[in-house]
Amino acid sequence: MSEKKTPSRSEIVRQRRRTQAKQLARSQKKQSRGKRKNGNRELPPITTRGVVNEFAVERRKKSGKRRFNAAISMSRPKTRALSMPRIQIRIGWRLLSFLLVLFFGAGLYLFWTHPQFRVSSAHVIGNQRISADEINSVLELNGHPIFLLKPDFIREQALRNYPELASVEVTVSLPNIVTVNVTEREPIILWQQESGYTWVDETGTAFHPRGEAQGLIIVQAQGELLSLTNPEEDSLTPPSFIPEETVKAIVSLAPYVPSGSVIMYDPEIGLSWADGRGWQAIFGISGHDVEVKILVYKTIVDWLSQRSTQPLIINVAYPKAPYYRMEQVEVRAEEQ
Repeated sequence: MSEKKTPSRSEIVRQRRRTQAKQLARSQKKQSRGKRKNGNRELPPITTRGVVNEFAVERRKKSGKRRFNAAISMSRPKTRALSMPRIQIRIGWRLLSFLLVLFFGAGLYLFWTHPQFRVSSAHVIGNQRISADEINSVLELNGHPIFLLKPDFIREQALRNYPELASVEVTVSLPNIVTVNVTEREPIILWQQESGYTWVDETGTAFHPRGEAQGLIIVQAQGELLSLTNPEEDSLTPPSFIPEETVKAIVSLAPYVPSGSVIMYDPEIGLSWADGRGWQAIFGISGHDVEVKILVYKTIVDWLSQRSTQPLIINVAYPKAPYYRMEQVEVRAEEQ
């Protein structure tokens, strides 16, 4: 009696696969037969290897021709940007400080030694009687670096050497430009004393004559001048030669000086002139009441002319107490 063997699990699976394969083959044959009867051609099988893709097949009939459209979906390739290695340069504070010191040191050396930053001469403007070469000769700027020049020092040098300068302004600009703007004093009086003469401006400051000046008032001085000092200490303004009040009196008296006469100055009696009619007219040194003095003087002259009196001196230095002198006798003028 034969014993039946119990199939193993693997055999059962193989048998099941064979049965499913036979059924699949039968169904495919039936489908092919039906398609042939309908006049349709069976499509060839499409196989894929590797990646499984999804195909959508659509069949169209068009004038006896067959056209197939297939849409294939493919995965987009992934790209990665090329990364370059980072290079980091670290500069420490010591290295940075050294570079800065080296840079500034080179710049200073260049500024100090380069000819473009050295002054040849100052550009002088505003001068009329003093030449630019004379001013540059005392400033001594030739060859000096522009960075070492001080405008205040240059101004002091010009004022100390030239009293005829009323004011000086100095500007320094790169690369090597020095501008000196000067204002010269204007003379109004030609002061003669002994064998010399000088010019005097409206402030009473005397300075050396240069060239020619028109319309100066001539004053003939006698005796010694009072020594005048500058009240401001350490000032660059030169001391006054004569007081400003005396200058004002000279300017005010000038229009009344008779033709052929000059104004004379004496430290004791002040200003006077020699009248051509034979006497000396004395007006003192005050300049604020010159018109009153001239009026009193004319009145005395008319009064003496009416009496045919020839004086030696007519003094109106004090207009409230004028007098005239005849020889050694002093007679006060009567009030008119």
